[in-house]
Amino acid sequence: MFQEFAPQDPHDKCGHHYAIFLDLKNQRFEVLSSMRSEDDADHTTHTEFFIENLKETWNRHYENSRVQIGHFPIDYVATTKQGNRQDCGLHMLEYLAKLEGRRVPVVTAATIIELRKIYAWNWLMNEDFNTRANARDFIEEAVKKH
Repeated sequence: MFQEFAPQDPHDKCGHHYAIFLDLKNQRFEVLSSMRSEDDADHTTHTEFFIENLKETWNRHYENSRVQIGHFPIDYVATTKQGNRQDCGLHMLEYLAKLEGRRVPVVTAATIIELRKIYAWNWLMNEDFNTRANARDFIEEAVKKH
């Protein structure tokens, strides 16, 4: 999920990535957020709006299924909170890649550094990216900015 912080401002595209899992075995929705909790009204409103729409869609398309999700509660899972406003996407990707049942991956500052290296390497080594005429210029311009 992506929640904009200032949806009324078309120029502010800052926001927060977080993950919602549908746990069929334990009959619940699990929300993992590295920055917000169930005490944050904006976050819970955003989450509940999405989940209610998902429940309605499920009911419409799977009304004859033996699995129904309309009664599933929302569980806001405790996670390690990030220390800044920009790493939520990396936390979310780790949740998606490594979540095993109720064992939430611990994402540390060292993990974030390694993830940045891995994603940068994968991006730079991508054949499609490297065949673009302006790939080198793009990288050099980005390095100058930072």
